[in-house]
Amino acid sequence: MTKQLSQEELKGTILDAVREINIKTAAHCAPVHSYREILEFRGITALRRLGKLLRVKYYGKLSKQDLIQEIVDATKQPAMLRLFLNVLDKPKWDFFMKAIAQNELLSDCLFLDFYIFTQHMGLLQSFYHENQLFFVVPDEIKITFKLLESAGFVEEKDFHNDLTDYAIAAINLYGVISQHDFVALFNSQSKRQTNVDEMFSILVEKVQTDIGFSFWQDYLVDDDFEEDDFKDVKSLIKDRQGKPRYLPPNEEFIRYADWDYYEFTPQLEALQRHLSEFIDDPDEILDLLDTIHDYCMAEAYPREYFDLLTSAGFVFNGVDQINKTLQLIVDVQNNTRLWRNFGHTPTELSPSGKSKILPFPSIRPATSVKIGRNDPCPCGSGKKYKNCCGK
Repeated sequence: MTKQLSQEELKGTILDAVREINIKTAAHCAPVHSYREILEFRGITALRRLGKLLRVKYYGKLSKQDLIQEIVDATKQPAMLRLFLNVLDKPKWDFFMKAIAQNELLSDCLFLDFYIFTQHMGLLQSFYHENQLFFVVPDEIKITFKLLESAGFVEEKDFHNDLTDYAIAAINLYGVISQHDFVALFNSQSKRQTNVDEMFSILVEKVQTDIGFSFWQDYLVDDDFEEDDFKDVKSLIKDRQGKPRYLPPNEEFIRYADWDYYEFTPQLEALQRHLSEFIDDPDEILDLLDTIHDYCMAEAYPREYFDLLTSAGFVFNGVDQINKTLQLIVDVQNNTRLWRNFGHTPTELSPSGKSKILPFPSIRPATSVKIGRNDPCPCGSGKKYKNCCGK
């Protein structure tokens, strides 16, 4: 029988695995700071990839030493370094800024996503030496970065990151927002003001990186709408005509820049307590609540919730238990922020302001775009969504 790991044991296992990955990707020697020396650790294939990114002429024909020299020379150009740095999202950028501020950044354990892309681009290098992990930004990169910094690039990059975070938060919360409304929203919360033209030029570059949003006509939209050629955008806009847009305090709003974030309401807490009477694993319950929240956002059918709970091992004992579970799910539904309500919950827009059983939708709303058209239909038919409830 397999032993179930405790939370601490599981955490330790994950950290050990992350550390092993970091060690494999690092150069196994004392840290060096010369860009030329760092590039010597790379094979010719990796150097050619970097040469291509840097637009080095004849990168596929040069010898290793000549290619290294061309890469070093190309990196001395501020415009080229600017292009590389503009690609970094906020977590990668924040880590790069920590590394460049130190001679050698010591980190015992770090997830690969924070630095591997930056390392592939030659902006930094990890070293494993004397059982420790170091991160070094080459001296030549630091010199070129100083030129960018003196020209105001850091402030510009921070502004780009802030604008991107606001775009993600707005789409996560609303699904669709007009470009003019988004600019007004951003300007109301930011010291650095922008306009539609500048906003578009910055964010349209992010669309190419699968960031999660895209543009359609005069709107910024969740990129899932692309699956049916943006037809559901029109339905969503029409469905929420006359409804006010929900706008939380800035501190709460920016939390939606994490695609996985949602409010963990008292109603979700009540459902969590109820599920804990039947499921022992707290992590399994949290995963289940995540899925239930997604179903609530999609305004799913009652059968879908019960199928979900049954597949998780939930056994109903009598009508009373079914009714109690359904009421708790309805309470969660009534207090879930919906794109159809412009970020408001059904309870907030109800005349009484009180939570009550609201009817589940008789027709699946067109705004249920979180389910991919080629995904299995959540109704349990076994068909693809586009061939079933998504028709």
